[in-house]
Amino acid sequence: MEEINHFSHEKHPLKLINSETIVGASFGGGEKISQFIGCNACEKPISIGFTYGCIQCFYFLHKTCIQLPPTINDPSLYNHSLTLTHMTNYRSWKCVVCRIRKKPGVFSYTFEKDNIYFFKACIDCCVSRITRKAEADTIKEEAKMKVEHEGHPQHTLSLKLRPVAVFCDACKTKDEGLFYECNSGDFWIHKTCASLTHTINLPHHPNHKLVLVYSLPEIFFNFWYYCEICNEYIQQNEWLYHCANCRYFVHIRCALNTEQASGNLRNVSSTSFVDEVVEDLLEFPMLETFTDPLKLLHLDKTTDESKEIKHWSHNHPLILNVAHHGNNTHGIFSSDPIEVCHGCVRPLSLPYYSCKDRCSFSLHKYCAELPLKLQYPLHPDHSLVLINAAGHGIKYKCIGCFSYGNMYLYICEICEFYLDVNCAFLPQTIKHKSHNHPLIQVIDPEPLCSACTKYFEGISYACKPCDFILDMYCAMRSPHSLDHKYCKGHKIPLMYPPIIDHPEDFYCDICEEEMHPKLPLYYCHKCKNSFHLDCISRINRRENMLYKGTRNVSYHKHPLTFVRRKKTPKYVCSVCNQDINASNVGQECVISVFVMNVILRNYESSIMSLFP
Repeated sequence: MEEINHFSHEKHPLKLINSETIVGASFGGGEKISQFIGCNACEKPISIGFTYGCIQCFYFLHKTCIQLPPTINDPSLYNHSLTLTHMTNYRSWKCVVCRIRKKPGVFSYTFEKDNIYFFKACIDCCVSRITRKAEADTIKEEAKMKVEHEGHPQHTLSLKLRPVAVFCDACKTKDEGLFYECNSGDFWIHKTCASLTHTINLPHHPNHKLVLVYSLPEIFFNFWYYCEICNEYIQQNEWLYHCANCRYFVHIRCALNTEQASGNLRNVSSTSFVDEVVEDLLEFPMLETFTDPLKLLHLDKTTDESKEIKHWSHNHPLILNVAHHGNNTHGIFSSDPIEVCHGCVRPLSLPYYSCKDRCSFSLHKYCAELPLKLQYPLHPDHSLVLINAAGHGIKYKCIGCFSYGNMYLYICEICEFYLDVNCAFLPQTIKHKSHNHPLIQVIDPEPLCSACTKYFEGISYACKPCDFILDMYCAMRSPHSLDHKYCKGHKIPLMYPPIIDHPEDFYCDICEEEMHPKLPLYYCHKCKNSFHLDCISRINRRENMLYKGTRNVSYHKHPLTFVRRKKTPKYVCSVCNQDINASNVGQECVISVFVMNVILRNYESSIMSLFP
C-alpha cells in the first residue's frame, strides 16, 4: 500500500486508501453506517475514489490537496511569496480574499514574518487564481494561432474569452467563456464544440454510429425533423449528429449530455404508480382493428342471462339468442350481409337479444345492460344519460370520435355533449408501441397528432410530459398488420420509425405521394410497398349510422336497398368505382347488378325510413 510523509501529520505516514472503506466504516467497533468525513485540508467531503489518510488519527486528505504546491507567487494576490500552511494555531480565521471564516486545522496560503501572519488566504481562492491565470496564459498563446475548421471553411478562427454571453453557432446555446471567433465577427462556436469528434455511439441508436454534420443535409429538407432526445425542432443551419440511413438526428448538445440522453423523457422508466397498473392496460396496436370496444371490454363480465326481457328502447319483448340463426356465422362467404346491433351498430355476436315479435330489432346482451346514467371523467360537471337517438328522431356527431350516429348515445343536454356508446367506455389509459409511457385519454381542442401530424377533434391519448399525443384512430384503429391486394399471401406490418437501413425515400403505393420517414406507416420489407395509415385503412366517419330501408335515385330505375356486407375486394361502387369497404354499407338493387357507395349524393336526406 502506497504511503507518504506529509508536513501536516508528522506522527504517522498517510496511506492511500479507498474512500468507500472509510465513508461506510465504523471506527468505534459498532455497526458500519454511512457518515460524513471531511478533508482536513479543505473541509470538503471525502466521497468516491482514493484518498490519503491515517485511520489511527482519523486524519484524511484529498489526493488533490496532497498535491498542492508548497509555495505560490502571484503578484495580483500578494506582493510576496505565499507558503502552504497548516493552520493549527488559530481557533478560526478569515480568508482575506473571500472574507469567509475558516475552521482551525485547515490549510492556508500565508505570508508570515516574526510569527505574525500578514496574509492568510484559503486554498480554494488561491488555487482558483492560479488556475484562471494559467488558463489566461494558455488563451493568449492559442489566440496567436489561426484555426481552420470544417464547420466554417470560408474564414480562419481565433480563440477569445467572451465575458458577455453570446450564441454558439454550433449548438445554438447562449454562453460566456472560451469561443472560437471568425475574424468577421459574425460566427462564434464554443471551444468544446470546435473539438467535437467526427462520430459517436449512442445507446439510443445502437445499430450505427452517428456522424457529425455542420448543417442538416439538403436531401432532408422535404420534411421537418426533431431531435430524438429532446424532441425539439432540428434547424437546417445547426450542427448535429445523424444517421442518414435511419434518418436519426440529435442535437450535438443532447448527444454530448449523457445525463440528459439517459434521462430522456421518451425513455425514462415509468413512475412507481404506473409500474403498478401498467400490466393491466390494453396494449395497442392490436392484431385486429379495434372497432368494437364494448365487446372487448365486456368479455369477462357475466351477469344473469334472462331468457326474455323488456327493454326501454323497444316496444316489444326481447328474447336471448345463444346460437346463431343469421348471417354472422363463421365460414360463410365474405360478401354475405351482416346483421348489426341496434345499440352500438356493430356486427351481432353471441349472446344477443332479438325481438320476440320478429321485427328487425337486435341488441347485444352487453348493450342491453348499459347503465342509463354515466359519470364520464372528461365531462365531470354533469351526468350523461343514455338515449336512443333513433327514437328521438335525431342524428348526432360524437364528441369522442367526431363520427355521425343515429343509435345509442350518452347525452348531456345542458352542455350539448354527445358521446357514442362505443366511445363512452374506451379505456382511460392505454399502452402503445409507439411510446414508452402509458397514454392517458384527453379531449383537447384540435391537438396535433404525433403519428399522422394532422390536427383533429375528439378523444386523444396523450403523454403530457413528453408532449406526445395520438388521435383515437392512430392510437386504436390501426391494427398490428393488414391484408392488401398489393402484397398477396402475407400481411403488411405496421412500422414505427426509425426504419433501420432504409436510405431510400418512401412513397405511398396508394396516393403516390412522398411519405414522411419519421411517421408510422405500413411497410412490407418483402415487396417494398409503403402505405399511409389513412390510405390503406380509411376512417369511416359514419360507422355509427344504422341504415335501413330503400331509396329512389334519378340515375337508376329501381329502388336501392341499404345493405351492410362483410369486406370483399369486389365490393365497389357502380357509380364512382370506389371501394365500399370503408363503410361496409352499400345501396343495392335487388333486381339488377347495381351497387352504390352510401356516402354519395347527400344520403342522409334521402333515407326513406330508418325502421319498419
